[in-house]
Amino acid sequence: MFDKISIGASYSRPDLADIWGYASFHAIARGVVTPTGTNKIILFVTEEKQSDHEQYEDRMDNGRLSWEGPTDHFAEQRMVNTANTGDEIHLFHRFRHHSDFVYIGQLELLSYAAHANNPSSFTFKIR
Repeated sequence: MFDKISIGASYSRPDLADIWGYASFHAIARGVVTPTGTNKIILFVTEEKQSDHEQYEDRMDNGRLSWEGPTDHFAEQRMVNTANTGDEIHLFHRFRHHSDFVYIGQLELLSYAAHANNPSSFTFKIR
């Protein structure tokens, strides 16, 4: 799945949909994507979001990502259990909406704080 993806290269969602064989980019339009039949969890993180979108607090700094998970807690336990399951978390990051994402690489979970009624908080380091 990542054999045609390079760390540091920029990709739009339509580019990635084409590379991965999806009919359209809508299949990967969420912030967290878990392609069927793979051990991959893919995060699409935008720091400066459109004003009408959920304003999650997400920041990359010195090889670490501070990230708020989705309000529906999608794939949260799967991310927390990666050390035991062999699942991989991969990061595509951009500073501003409507720009291409840069593939950062695989992440390792450092800490996690669950919040039932709010987004949970995660800290990752780049592997």
